[in-house]
Amino acid sequence: MQPLRSFDDLSPGQVFDFGAFAMTEAEILDFARRYDPQPFHTDPDRARTGPFGGLIASGLHTQAALFGHVIRTGWVEQVSLGGTEQVVRWPAPVRPGDAIGVAACVEELIPSRSKPDRGVAKIRYVGTRLSDGVVVIEILGTHFFRR
Repeated sequence: MQPLRSFDDLSPGQVFDFGAFAMTEAEILDFARRYDPQPFHTDPDRARTGPFGGLIASGLHTQAALFGHVIRTGWVEQVSLGGTEQVVRWPAPVRPGDAIGVAACVEELIPSRSKPDRGVAKIRYVGTRLSDGVVVIEILGTHFFRR
């Protein structure tokens, strides 16, 4: 992944492919026991009779794992000034062993009028389960990037 050097390197409609990451059962259990202790995230036996018919990752874990994966590529290391908002959808569950492909599309770019050294980028991230092509997470993120 080529790191961004400036907000100005982006254009609306531009697409980025970040490869994939996998969700292991151990990671799912650890995250859920610490941060989202619902039985369908923490207990494989109880999860089998739950609403999803088995253990699933917390949506918060899926969101954090996707962003961690993107950040580790170094893509925004030189330009990121943080963000203000994430609008998240989890249309399908993530199960242990699922590999999730990650892509992003630039939706909107707004140069700052008050701070000309930066801009606001709205980027849609999509996580797709590689085994069947089902979208498991979609995030519209609002970022501040250096120019």
